[in-house]
Amino acid sequence: MNGFLISKRKTFELVILLALNLLFYFVMGNWDFIILFSLGFIWNWVASQEKNIIIENNRRYRFSTLKTVFNLQNLFLKPLSKMPEPVKFVVRILPAGLFWSGVIVFNESPMPWWAVFAGSFVIELILLETKILGHKETTP
Repeated sequence: MNGFLISKRKTFELVILLALNLLFYFVMGNWDFIILFSLGFIWNWVASQEKNIIIENNRRYRFSTLKTVFNLQNLFLKPLSKMPEPVKFVVRILPAGLFWSGVIVFNESPMPWWAVFAGSFVIELILLETKILGHKETTP
């Protein structure tokens, strides 16, 4: 039974999240921002995973949050499949931010809704850097 194995590069991306969270904690000390930033980062990180991992393990991930996030992101981006890459870059930031901003508004919370967009933006920049520099994926 194989689990959800991620590459060394994907693990490094999560280490970047941890480092940014520690930096924000010592600079700002605001847990609301850190939590929402992490939610946006992780949402787009999950959406960047390979499709075959989730499809091959369909029975295992049938009702998982992983598959829900992956499907919501793909549903949101499907109409834009023929658009240029800069447009896709901007639109990939929106689903996580809109979802969590909706949760914040629904709960009438005084939280920084924009932090989710910031987290999504940071991981998309990291993924763009990976694509531009052509890093190869190596599984553990």
